[in-house]
Amino acid sequence: MLRMSCKVISVIGTTGVGKSQFAVELARAVDGEIVNADSMQMYRGLDQITNKHPMAERKGVPHHVMDHTPWDTEYYIHRFKHEAMAAIADIHRRGKTAILVGGTHYYLQSLLFLNKTLDTATSEQLTDAERAVLDGPPDEVFRTLQQKDPVVAQKFHPNDHRRVRRALEIYFSTKQRTSDLYRSQQQQETSALRYQMLFFWLYARQDVLDERLDSRVDKMLQQGALDEIRAMHAFRAQMEPKMDLDRGVWQVIGYKEFLPYLEEGPERLAGCIEDMKRNTRRYARRQVKWISRTLTRELAREGQFGWPNGGQVVVLDATELGNWEQDVAQRGVDVCRRFLAGSPPVRALTVPETLEGVLAIPGEAGNDETKWQHHYCETCVDETGRPTLFVGEQYAIHLKSRRHRSNVKKSHRRLVHTK
Repeated sequence: MLRMSCKVISVIGTTGVGKSQFAVELARAVDGEIVNADSMQMYRGLDQITNKHPMAERKGVPHHVMDHTPWDTEYYIHRFKHEAMAAIADIHRRGKTAILVGGTHYYLQSLLFLNKTLDTATSEQLTDAERAVLDGPPDEVFRTLQQKDPVVAQKFHPNDHRRVRRALEIYFSTKQRTSDLYRSQQQQETSALRYQMLFFWLYARQDVLDERLDSRVDKMLQQGALDEIRAMHAFRAQMEPKMDLDRGVWQVIGYKEFLPYLEEGPERLAGCIEDMKRNTRRYARRQVKWISRTLTRELAREGQFGWPNGGQVVVLDATELGNWEQDVAQRGVDVCRRFLAGSPPVRALTVPETLEGVLAIPGEAGNDETKWQHHYCETCVDETGRPTLFVGEQYAIHLKSRRHRSNVKKSHRRLVHTK
């Protein structure tokens, strides 16, 4: 495990919150260069649908690890780690500051932390038989995970195929149960950071961000996203065999959502646009959940060792675009300059007053094994009449939901009526 002495800035946050703009402003202020960590921006072209920062708005700041992978090639995490480490080393060697922007959580974890066996396991290490299992029916994948690692199988909903498949892929490639790897990563005895780190978390209130994301989808379509989607569809039609839609560039939000339009006709377009907007909003919520429940908690462990490699998180309020210069640009540049100059670190998690009471950091980490349980609600059934399955803390949330309370009342009325 190789630890580097150079200082690296990481700009994190949801899609559409302004990470790329801030990174460019920061790079111009501290003589930095940008290293991309968004898995979809690795692929060539598709500037709209992958939301690459426009060339004119990059202000001459070099961008690395971007726009270089063909559509028929799956970009693996170990390749990102190798390319990003090489880019950071080159930037540091030339006396500049590397600014990591994005994005994809397991990419960041594999690059920035030294103890991430979970995130470096790749399907390139698998046998043909193991690949066949992973590419088989989702219910078979889940049953196999239950057999190989029943503990971690409780962490996932059976319908969460991407995460179920990833857990089984880790087992196949490492020959260790994922639950055991989770436990070993919790037993940290020293700083886990590869570099000396400062994190900027750009955050916008959810209601404001939702409107911004919807408008961004409309703008993407106006600027050519549909042409990109059509080009992807024509390319995929020639692929043999075709890559699954949950792999490679085909995972991008915007392609699968538009398949009804591509295959059935223009009358499906409006529905596809709404699907893209909804899935973009959902993705943003998942990003906030990962940052608040996983990343900030992993970084908080650095405090046990006196922050030898930094790891503090500074939250910048990107809610009001009219206050961007003061709340984001100036504040971020000031903190970054102090960090690069070796000044004492900021608090572990610095939240501006404007977000106090708005940004809630949940109290439980996602890797708390005691929370990995499946719960069935006998009152709320699915379309086949079977009890609805909930995972972990989602069950407690469900019991308080309007839907559950309504179903309880209906069930009680039916019971009274039958008597």
